[in-house]
Amino acid sequence: MNKLISKRCINYRFGHLIRHSSSLAEQEKAEFANRRNKILQDPDQYYKTLTELRNSNVEMLRIPQFREKFANYQWPENHRIDELYSVEGKIHSIRKSGKGMVFVDVVQDFTKVQLVLMNKLIGITKDEMGQHHDFFKQGDYIIANGYPGITNVGELSIKCTEVLKLASPSLYPIPTKFTHSDKRNHNRVVDFLANKNAQDSIIIRSKVINTLRSFLTDRGFLEVNTPIIATSSKGANATPFITHSKHMRDSNENPIDLQLRVAPELWLKKMIIGGFDKVFEIGPVFRNEGIDSTHNCEFTTCEFYQSFTTLEELMELTELFFQNVSSTLKQFPQALQISESLFDEPFQKLEFIPTIEQQTGVELPLELTPTSLATYFQTIKLEPPTIKSTPHYLDKLSSSFIEPLCNKPTFIYHQPSIMSPLAKSTTLTYGDRTYSISRRFELFIKGKEYVNAYEEENSPFEQELKFKQQQRFKNDFNDEESMVPDDAYIKAMEWGMPPTGGWGIGIDRLCMLFSGNERIEEVLTFGTLTDVVKQ
Repeated sequence: MNKLISKRCINYRFGHLIRHSSSLAEQEKAEFANRRNKILQDPDQYYKTLTELRNSNVEMLRIPQFREKFANYQWPENHRIDELYSVEGKIHSIRKSGKGMVFVDVVQDFTKVQLVLMNKLIGITKDEMGQHHDFFKQGDYIIANGYPGITNVGELSIKCTEVLKLASPSLYPIPTKFTHSDKRNHNRVVDFLANKNAQDSIIIRSKVINTLRSFLTDRGFLEVNTPIIATSSKGANATPFITHSKHMRDSNENPIDLQLRVAPELWLKKMIIGGFDKVFEIGPVFRNEGIDSTHNCEFTTCEFYQSFTTLEELMELTELFFQNVSSTLKQFPQALQISESLFDEPFQKLEFIPTIEQQTGVELPLELTPTSLATYFQTIKLEPPTIKSTPHYLDKLSSSFIEPLCNKPTFIYHQPSIMSPLAKSTTLTYGDRTYSISRRFELFIKGKEYVNAYEEENSPFEQELKFKQQQRFKNDFNDEESMVPDDAYIKAMEWGMPPTGGWGIGIDRLCMLFSGNERIEEVLTFGTLTDVVKQ
């Protein structure tokens, strides 16, 4: 009986709390609605210029500057200095202590400081204090003037000498719970306001990109910008977005078709040919393909190219980069603290052909053709790929037998040359069988690809043959991912291209790794294209 009574009491208390919370939310909505109506009567009064609001006789500090200036200050006995300062920012919270005192937390540049408002110091009555400051709400942007000081518990604050000035009001209450994925993805403004984790992911993204840029510029690389839109988009096995120009026409006065780039690779290699020995680019690429948890039609990459660089040197640079970014992000509490040993140990290396044969127990055919690989798939009882070209067969083998072995950082290297039309080729003998392989690697971490790198094909004659082979795959197997030949690039190569190492990384996926996010939209400011079109 006592247990039953106790259970009823608990249910009553929780039900009461839920109803109380709901009634407070409704009350807050009503207060915001009433305030909005008041603002609508004379909106100019609430959106004054910054020049009108600021006091030119008071030194203004941004909140991080204010905290830095007084972080280790030796305060006098009255816990303040009689020198006026001004701070500006957004109200994070408001707490009242009786009628004559209000505490306001204000945020700017992701840094918070406390304002202490006392009617006696401001020189107004308690009733006037309430009449003025009851109008302010969480989310309002304000300006405060006062004396720097500390509270009785030692918290750095500004002890205001005048009432707060409203710089811009929030017309809606910030949701306390905004967790439904569709609502978040379709209104990222509110998501950023309501969820600190959403902001943190974008901050981490900025830190990752800055670390990557510094890593390369510190090593003498030149950052460049190459065309995003052109008459063709080449440099990757991908389907481009196609548009046309209203102002550029061909000889028959028809609009010229244009494409958004799928990769900056060929442009950057033209820079190498033009005499720039170490170049890189961080920027967007576009692929007219599917959207899922790790892919978006628009995404950000970094590619660098360096003359006279081997595959082994590219591997070494890759390990150094991941150690560098991991070390840099340790000072930012928002970042996922990845185990130090993950990047401090030498990366695992799995050679393509030997690993496939070890995992399947069956030797690959000497001639890697669609026919021989179809037979191989039957032998190992593996479902063939939808597109039955040689590269797709080999991709399927990699995803089935090698990539699952790549939980820790792993280089998959020496892929068959037919998979890599822009990479330098050579021959390697395994036992009594010799294969044409590429001087290429892919870096996988936790089963996901992060880096694709290789020694570049620098013979215009070999490159032309490889392009023609790609065209045959496109014609024979309707393989839309096969690379389209680029005659202008081959012509540029004829001026002489040095032995070159090239390296590319997906920035978005890298940011997912270091922020601990499982979905790509979390590290994109306004989500995937599916989300963007709804905002």
